[in-house]
Amino acid sequence: VLEKLFFGIYLEKSSYGKVYHNKIVGDAKEEYNSGNGIQLWYSNHIEIEHNYVVHVRDGIYLEFSDDCLIKNNVSSMNLRYGLHFMFSNNDVYKDNTFENNGAGVAVMFSKKIKMLNNIFRENWGTASYGLLLKEINDAEIIGNTFEENTIGINIEGSNRIVYKHNNFIKNGWAIKVRGATYSNHFIENNFLYNSFDLAYNSKVNDNSFDMNFWSNYTGYDLNKDGIGDVPHRPIKLFSYIVNKTPETIILLRSLFIDVIDFSEKVSPVFTPDNLVDKKPIIKRIAW
Repeated sequence: VLEKLFFGIYLEKSSYGKVYHNKIVGDAKEEYNSGNGIQLWYSNHIEIEHNYVVHVRDGIYLEFSDDCLIKNNVSSMNLRYGLHFMFSNNDVYKDNTFENNGAGVAVMFSKKIKMLNNIFRENWGTASYGLLLKEINDAEIIGNTFEENTIGINIEGSNRIVYKHNNFIKNGWAIKVRGATYSNHFIENNFLYNSFDLAYNSKVNDNSFDMNFWSNYTGYDLNKDGIGDVPHRPIKLFSYIVNKTPETIILLRSLFIDVIDFSEKVSPVFTPDNLVDKKPIIKRIAW
């Protein structure tokens, strides 16, 4: 147990180490005079497992650290990020819980990342995300739960990523896409009761949505094959308006918004007409 600390555990230029079963409890009040719970710098092949990290700046922080395994950790109530890593490739993040952190989780400037079966929950704030992806390439994001975050996943300049078997539950925005992103494929995910499922401020490019479940899908399945007969358009006109003018959020769930969303659905003008899930699943997907 480590308490009242600046840095909890700091590894520099280390290899083939293990950070197991630690409880790290800081008393961070301000970002500028607080450190991180577990930090790796130029350290490769490190296993970080079964740690509990609270009340520090960043719970787990990696920089220039490749081929690491981060598994079964709980990182919550930290000032900034539950998990923060940059320039770290071929890492696996599995079965972790990142909850109620100031800005959620941020992963940047890295490639060949796997994020499997993690929970991103209750990260609220104007600059907070369940997961921020910035210039991440060739990654797999599979089996995760994004629940009650301001934004489930915020994607910026990230390419060739597979998102599969994830649950997006009761977020403000399930997904926000900004800037040039290519080959992001969303397959067999559940989008459940989010205020907005998707916001987009760039070209669709070759990103795709296939065979996802959408709780607000209003189509039908006449041939009973489990797939909606009408394609689903996940971007609502009101989502587009709020993206441009955030103050309009006060109109959320008003009758006026229902009317303009319906008119845009019938004849798309402002939202991308080629951004559709052609095979929406009728029932919530279990895996």
